[in-house]
Amino acid sequence: MTIPAEKPAKPFRYLHAANRWLGRCHVALATTILVVVCLVGAQLLIMIFGRLLDQPLTYRIYLIGAIVTVLAATPVILYAQTLLRSQRAARYQLKLMTRELAIALHNAQDINNARTAQFANMSHELRTPMNAIVGFSDILRNERFGPMQNARYLEFASDINDSALHLLDLINNLLDLAKLEAGGFDMGDATPVEVEDALELAIRLLRPLSAQQEVTVATRIDTPGIHIVAIERMLRQILINLLSNAIKFTPPKGCVTVSLQHNSAGDVEIAVSDTGIGMSAADIRAAFMPFGQVNSMLSRKHAGTGLGLPLAKAMAELNHGRLDLRSMPGEGTIVTLTFPALTLGRTEPTRPDELADRGEEVL
Repeated sequence: MTIPAEKPAKPFRYLHAANRWLGRCHVALATTILVVVCLVGAQLLIMIFGRLLDQPLTYRIYLIGAIVTVLAATPVILYAQTLLRSQRAARYQLKLMTRELAIALHNAQDINNARTAQFANMSHELRTPMNAIVGFSDILRNERFGPMQNARYLEFASDINDSALHLLDLINNLLDLAKLEAGGFDMGDATPVEVEDALELAIRLLRPLSAQQEVTVATRIDTPGIHIVAIERMLRQILINLLSNAIKFTPPKGCVTVSLQHNSAGDVEIAVSDTGIGMSAADIRAAFMPFGQVNSMLSRKHAGTGLGLPLAKAMAELNHGRLDLRSMPGEGTIVTLTFPALTLGRTEPTRPDELADRGEEVL
């Protein structure tokens, strides 16, 4: 959208026109014209002051005034003309660059939208055969149609199933990321969700992983029965991503603590803290980048897509929440999710301090 330039006031239009005309002339010609104008103006001023002061004016006075005017005005006007022309050229180049950048940005957005749509379609096409591979390899691994005579076939089937599950998880994450970038999720699907139930489900699903890693998962619910408005599947996915990362990057005999409470602002706060390896500032920046991997010995022991934390952050923001991460190497990590609270009888988040002003009860 182009904003129309404001027209100058009528007395100044002639000055603008003269300035544009001088800009088309050679710098020497424009300087000469302006010096002549200054010279004429100086002679008129000398004549006016002479009459006002009732002083006789001689030819020598006019000549001295003309010489002083030419010597003083010429370098100033020449420098001003040179500077104005360079600024005019720079402004023209800036206008061209701005136009080119706007075109490039528009093209990049079109390319990105096309890439996202194509990637989403490709992910759908990949997910169908991967589901078949997972299902058939699971049948072979569990020998549902009869025992296998060679135990190595069972080992191969188990490897195929594990690899297929890993690829399917990657495809699902990529599909979710593509949908988030394309705005494919509708917040009209958001419903009141009890956060405690979602936490218990995520912990139950990750219990085998915590047992394998020999990591204790503890919960601290300061305020039971807290509800938020969110897409329930997304909230579960966020909690599973954060908990699985905390468990995987915590050494054996370590502890992961999940807390649920209202913060001082009245919002719902979910904190996942661990006694793991921690991260530096550079590691945190890498972890929030898609496919970013924290460079550590512990991280290389676990397969990962590098999409868990970026997806959790994007999903939290889509549900009007915020994800914050604090960590220091060797001191563990604390990931905090903050969501607006939900009150009884309402379908949109409301803060407790707002309710207190009206004398209502906070859920």
